[in-house]
Amino acid sequence: MSRIIVESQNADNLKNLVKSAVENQLRAINFGITKTKRKLAELEKENGMDSEMFYKEYQEGKLGDDMKYIRWAGEYETLGQLQKDYNELQGTELCS
Repeated sequence: MSRIIVESQNADNLKNLVKSAVENQLRAINFGITKTKRKLAELEKENGMDSEMFYKEYQEGKLGDDMKYIRWAGEYETLGQLQKDYNELQGTELCS
């Protein structure tokens, strides 16, 4: 868990502003996760393979460098980063 310590003449107001900003960012990240999962589901259906298996084979060089595979790998990596960001931000505690 990460902690953010807020020190200000009006710490409560600043804490509320930071809390709102964190909540907004969580919503934005969650929207990105949903959108990316939708794209991955389309690619999985189109290619008859789940994204985890695809990415493993792509990383091993078994699928080549076709642009659709590069985009798919990018979406898969993006999902991982978004989920990591969401989890880290969700575990943030605001202290004053």
